[in-house]
Amino acid sequence: MKNIFIQKIICCLIIIGCNKVYSQDDTSKLNTYESLSLKDLLNVKIVSVSKKSESLFDAPLSASVITKEDIRKAGCTSIMEALRLAPGMIVREQSNGNYDIHLRGMDNVPPNAPFDVTSNTTTLVMINNRSVTSYLRGGTFWETLPIDINDVERVEIIRGPAAALYGPNAVNGVINIITRQAEKDGLYVTANMQQGSNLTFINNASAGYRFNKKWDMTVSGNYQGRDRTQISYFEFARNKWLKYPDYFITFNGDTVRNVDTRYPDPQLSMHKYAGNLFLNYEPEEKIKFNFSAGAQHSMVQKVSTENEITPLSTASSDSRYVDFRATVKGLSAQFSYNGGVQATDYDPGRKYDFNIVCGNVEYKFTKANFSITPGLRYTSAVYDDRKYSDLINKTGLFNGRGQITTQSASVHGEYKMMNNKLRLITGFAVDKFNYPDTGYLSYEFAATYKLNKKHLFRAVFSRAPRSSNIFDTYITKTIAYYPSGYKNFTRLALEGNKDTKLLTADMVEIGYRGSLAPGLSIDVELFDINAKNYNTPVTSRPYIQLNGTDTVNVTPIRSTNIPLELRQQGITLSLTYSSKQLEVKPFITVQHTRMKNYAPFINTPDAGTPGATQNNIYSGVGTTMILNSTPAVFGGASINYIPIPKVNVNISAYYYSAQTYYHLSNILFNDGVRGIDHISAKLILNASITYELVKDLKFFCSAKNMLNDKSREFFKTDEVPFMLFGGIHYEF
Repeated sequence: MKNIFIQKIICCLIIIGCNKVYSQDDTSKLNTYESLSLKDLLNVKIVSVSKKSESLFDAPLSASVITKEDIRKAGCTSIMEALRLAPGMIVREQSNGNYDIHLRGMDNVPPNAPFDVTSNTTTLVMINNRSVTSYLRGGTFWETLPIDINDVERVEIIRGPAAALYGPNAVNGVINIITRQAEKDGLYVTANMQQGSNLTFINNASAGYRFNKKWDMTVSGNYQGRDRTQISYFEFARNKWLKYPDYFITFNGDTVRNVDTRYPDPQLSMHKYAGNLFLNYEPEEKIKFNFSAGAQHSMVQKVSTENEITPLSTASSDSRYVDFRATVKGLSAQFSYNGGVQATDYDPGRKYDFNIVCGNVEYKFTKANFSITPGLRYTSAVYDDRKYSDLINKTGLFNGRGQITTQSASVHGEYKMMNNKLRLITGFAVDKFNYPDTGYLSYEFAATYKLNKKHLFRAVFSRAPRSSNIFDTYITKTIAYYPSGYKNFTRLALEGNKDTKLLTADMVEIGYRGSLAPGLSIDVELFDINAKNYNTPVTSRPYIQLNGTDTVNVTPIRSTNIPLELRQQGITLSLTYSSKQLEVKPFITVQHTRMKNYAPFINTPDAGTPGATQNNIYSGVGTTMILNSTPAVFGGASINYIPIPKVNVNISAYYYSAQTYYHLSNILFNDGVRGIDHISAKLILNASITYELVKDLKFFCSAKNMLNDKSREFFKTDEVPFMLFGGIHYEF
């Protein structure tokens, strides 16, 4: 019923619309990206690389831009899926519409850890420079983004550490989603509706009004409903897929009694809807004020650590946000709030409230060929699950109130010389956290040399840390509690560690961009990344607690830094060919990742004891092994062809080589079978055909995974079969 109601609203919006929508672009506001030449493609603007509008060709870092036209022509059903159009991205589907997303890989690190420890907590995701990072464990809950494909002007991707510009968590890079706005006076409406296999519905609509050159307003809404491609679940203990009501048992053999509560709808993959308001005021040149607000609701089945029985959990979120940005000549400021209630699993006690407040101010001084920009940033993230938890037995999610605060000071500068051929960029930032109570230095040194209009060389050296999070810092959770004698009990407990060092990555990169021939360009990047200070829950020395007249023997499993260091070296190659009717964009990354000093012993009695020589986290010191969980080769291609006017044909491909994932259950069962998943190489081939029936009304049909390779893409999750979609896109 909700889906039908939302579709009716969208149809009403289409009927009342009358003017064409144009996209936001700082320098070419009427460019719709419909038919770009190679020169136009190289000059697409990007702001995330150096916090100013510049052409993609001149950007000093490895970067890519996915435009709204790229998304539409490829028939993408979500922002997550659209990331497969960019080089350097590893995007693997867990269930219909839910993805595991990594920049350049370095995933499943350390091996044999819980899912959330090894998920992507090293990429900073932003909407209009507003961080959408979760501080629960780090990373991004993509299903909770309030915007969808209809709101996107472009997605800017920076590969490599960028914390000197944007703060902690930009360890592997930045994904900045830029929303669009009205650029022509009057009323406009735009809508995109798709329906397809597995009861998949994707509906987006926007309506806006530009009052004059100074004021404009837009409201938007989006809805996604998706069913799973199967109704069975993989169970760790029995090492097989089971259908309801045959599942589930826990590790100790007890039958789970609340299956219906934890899995209220086994067929559900995603149900989400959201609304947004955007206000923009530009009283004069170089003075801008932008305000946005919105709310979202989502319920999905995706991979979660909180479920000890099967990889998929039912997670939900209700959140809202407010964001205000101001630019007054050289001064820029941004203040944002994001808060709500989320549940990582439908099991009672897995819910929490959160409130995140962030503010930053910068001022840019410019003189001739030199500029310098100092800035200040403050973030406070408060997470509280006390009203949902049993605080006596500590069976909630983390059982308390935790706060992560970050105070940052930064400065970045730029100098041009040799008739602007040589460009030097530098940036420093110091981030002071409440826990660990220390400061972390980020830096970036970049240089570009523009030989001429067709050839540019670049080099980068940078460092970035990850932020602390609630779980690693504050968790105090009882895993097991049982009698071990007269008035004597044993408690197995997860514990946080306020002194955990933060993951830090260093990178050296060199690159080249060039125009090789009329219509043909190339982008090459060679990178070398070294990361250290990984942490994972580790069994630590027992201690004794007194509870009245009872004695409790506590075995803590505490967040602990392990000596593991990661070294990743690789090359990414991208080509672009463009003619009047044809555009081809192939790209590939080849990488080699090694782990040093890794040992799989995290739950043995002396696992975290320094000085022990066997079966602990230090017993792997001096060893080197290849990380097989990140594919050695991944990439894709996009081919866009206009055979006749009004018809557009798009074929996109995405590929990754074979990999092996090691889950925590590998150590718990320790039989060489359970907890290990060998994921096959996979080529995903998609196609989309668009026909413009009348001006601004486009009908399209999309086919996903045309080879019908149903193999799973993530550890013991759903198969991904062929899917067929049809829809309309309307702008007027």
